[in-house]
Amino acid sequence: MTNPTLQSICRFPVKGFAGEELSKTILSPGAGIAHDRQFAVTDGVEDTGEWMRANNFFRTAKSDGLQTNKMTFEGGVISLINNDGMKISFTADDDGSLAEANSKIAEFMEPIGFAEDLPAPQIIKRSERRGNWDYIDTPISIINEETVKQIGDTLGAELDPIRFRGNFNISGLGPWGEFGLMGKRIKIGDAILDVHRPIDRCPAPGVNPVTGTRDVDVTPGLNEHYGHIFCGVFANVVEGGEIKPGAEIEMIGDSEIPLEELMVSNAAAYQQWPRVARITYYEIREDATRLSLTNATPWPLPEPKPGQRVRFHIGPDQWTSAYITAISPGHYHFEIGKSETDDPVTEHLRNQFAADDEIIISGPFGRVVDA
Repeated sequence: MTNPTLQSICRFPVKGFAGEELSKTILSPGAGIAHDRQFAVTDGVEDTGEWMRANNFFRTAKSDGLQTNKMTFEGGVISLINNDGMKISFTADDDGSLAEANSKIAEFMEPIGFAEDLPAPQIIKRSERRGNWDYIDTPISIINEETVKQIGDTLGAELDPIRFRGNFNISGLGPWGEFGLMGKRIKIGDAILDVHRPIDRCPAPGVNPVTGTRDVDVTPGLNEHYGHIFCGVFANVVEGGEIKPGAEIEMIGDSEIPLEELMVSNAAAYQQWPRVARITYYEIREDATRLSLTNATPWPLPEPKPGQRVRFHIGPDQWTSAYITAISPGHYHFEIGKSETDDPVTEHLRNQFAADDEIIISGPFGRVVDA
């Protein structure tokens, strides 16, 4: 079996605006790609000088037409051209140049629109390698091109992976194989990374990066057809080094990030994460299939109680839930009876697996009842 491969490297110097592909990059521990999301344009707020949540900025998820503004980054100079042809430029490491651009940015953003009774738009700057990421602990985002293709096929649309605005686009894992990287340490080129949370998707992937229009309901489609709204995974750089497209991705062990360090305030709750579990017991009986599973990551399963449910995410339009009937250390146990409606997904879960198979789950969810 061949290792998955890095297909492309992308960065987005100004958050929400168009990005660029790189022929190579050099990563540093604890940092992102140089200049990725280093700049952002505030939307109705003052700059705090610290990391700020994404809803404080103009971004693709809420600002129609933003994707069709052009961006270039050449010789250290960032140039932005809006949909009316107005151009502003500034040098990334020159605060005076940025101040000059900020004297024009409100006029520049008029075609997009903003509230005049709130603080005027300003381009804010962060350090070269710790940008305005959606979460404070997510310097690198990884998108699986095969997952994106399957989502597009399911929704009846051809989706460019750039809609998901990841730093690394990869292939060779199969659809949703990126969830198998969670909790793992990987090597790409000369760099080593720890992969952690899955990426919860906002409305941004629904925007066509060429036309700037919202033409596909990607996030609602994920929820409807897959039972979750996640696509891609985040990673932190452990050891720096150069990487280039074409590099193989090698799993070299388990991540050393404690689970509690991933529970930042605005991140999705752990039980919502789709994650890979391993079936440890599977017995088909006449009345019900008995199934037990444990986590396939180094992190523990979320603490459940009998009466809560776990979702099983088997494939497009193949997801269902089952009640936890018992728990033991590190395990959930289920008795999955025949569906009263002959639900084919439940029947698949009852009959098509075996011990040691892996399956994507999320949860536990739902009302707690007495055991």
